[in-house]
Parts: sequence; structure tokens; C-alpha cells
Amino acid sequence: MGETAARLGIRDFSRADFITLLDYVLQTAPVKTLAISRPKPAPTPHECVEVYPKYVFDLPLSGVKHLIYGNRQELCESHFRSGEVLFTPPEVWKLPLWDSPHELFCLVYTAGFLRCTYVDHSRPDGSGQRPACVHFYHTDAAPTPLLNDLLRLLGKVTDETAGADLARAIFRLTRDFLAADSPANIGKAERKFLEIKQYLSENFELPLTREETARHFQLNPGYLSRLFRQYAGDTFSGVLRTMRMEHAAFLLQKTDHLVDEITLQCGYQSTPFFTSAFHRHFGLPPGQFRLKNRQEHNS
Repeated sequence: MGETAARLGIRDFSRADFITLLDYVLQTAPVKTLAISRPKPAPTPHECVEVYPKYVFDLPLSGVKHLIYGNRQELCESHFRSGEVLFTPPEVWKLPLWDSPHELFCLVYTAGFLRCTYVDHSRPDGSGQRPACVHFYHTDAAPTPLLNDLLRLLGKVTDETAGADLARAIFRLTRDFLAADSPANIGKAERKFLEIKQYLSENFELPLTREETARHFQLNPGYLSRLFRQYAGDTFSGVLRTMRMEHAAFLLQKTDHLVDEITLQCGYQSTPFFTSAFHRHFGLPPGQFRLKNRQEHNS
């Protein structure tokens, strides 16, 4: 655990712990500057950039977060510190680099829930690879219409001061929304399954296995498989493959990334293997899938 989380008494990264992190951001490390990722210029080919259908804030808590993004005029390579925030709208790329020590707090707004994540990269292993995200909280409720309206507005802001002011307001409303979240009253086994499924959704681009995932959650691999059969009606591998395929389809429809790049972003190391898996899942190879969807969109 990093120094900021330890100093704040963060223990299990529960909802209350993420409220504590938001209070820290609001009261002790407020937004001083806000940068907004833009679609243009395009990233350098073959870079393993991130593109998602959601709004994301990257908030460094300590150290330096190295990020590359576009600002409409040029590629920006910046080193963010506490109080310096990057906002990435849906379908816009960014390239996080993992070459410097830092703690990172992210707020991720999807159509169905808010996700809070914490990454402790204060002791890099020197590989430069993205670490697994193991500390997160998902709300059961979807973000409020007001939050969604403000996020859309922030994506259109061009004045940096106004952007920082609006981001602070969004964080205050997010804090209230998080505090009001009331988790559904479900059984312990189902709650564990949902936690594992959320772990997969955070990390599907990594080479995950059933055995390693079971070890992370201190479970027997056979028990983990039973959870997936009971609550997903599918295997661990099937659920993970579906997540990867859905993200691959999103990237093929919304970006011009090469299939080799999409292969890596979806957790595959071999393009032929990815292409074969995609063909089996959708009935078309990636290139034809992209062409068909774009023709339908333009018709």
C-alpha cells in the first residue's frame, strides 16, 4: 500500500475507504489543473493505448503519473502530480505509462455504475507493464442524470480554469452519490462472484488464468468455477472471453487501431489466435466485422 493510502488509514478499499480518498482529494489535494484527452491527433501506431466507452478521471495521489494524450493540436507527454488531473471522455484514447513511482486514484463512470479504483505503483518492478488492478469498488446504482450531464459538459469545455472548477463540482457530487449508494442485499457467494467478475472487467487485457484468479481471491479453483456456472451460466474462460470480444468489437467499430494493436489491448498475445477467437465469437474475422459495421453505420 502506498504512503497516501496508509496515512489515510485505508484498509480494505471498501465504499467508506473510497469516500475517504474522495474527501482527501476535495479537502487536501484539490484539482489545480485539468487536462482533457481529445481524439486528435491520433496516437503513434503500435502503441498500446487505452480507449473505453466511459468517462475516466486519473488523479495521482503521490509521485508522478506519466501520460500521453492528444489535445487537438499536438501529442502531449505530461507528468501529472497530486492536484493535476487528466479527464478522458468515452471513445477517446490515452496512453498511461508505468515508468515512475506513484499512487493513482481513478473515477470511472459507466452507464450502469460508478467504479472507483486505486493502484499502488509506488514500488515499480521495472517491467514498465501495467499492474493488475486489485483495489476497486463498484456502485450498485448508475450515476445520476446530473452527473452524466456535467460529465458531457466537461468534455466540451475549452477553458482550463472552468474545467478545473467543474471537475471539483463533479467530485463533490460523486462523493455524495457514493455515500448514498446502498449495496443490494445478496448472499455471500453471489457477492464474491460479482467481485471476481469486476476484477476480470478491470484486468481482462492481462494474461489472466482461472488458477491465478482463484489464488488472488484465496479460493479453490473448482469452487471459483462453480460460482461462474451458478451465477453466470458459463465458465470462467467463457466470461473472460466474452469481455475481451466485446471490447474488441468496440475498438473495431470506434477506432482505426490495427488488429495487432487490438489483439494486445484485449489480452491476447497472438494475432492469429485472437482473429480465430473473434471469428468464432462473431461469425466474421475482425477486418470484415469492421467493414460491415461501418457500412451499416454510413447507410
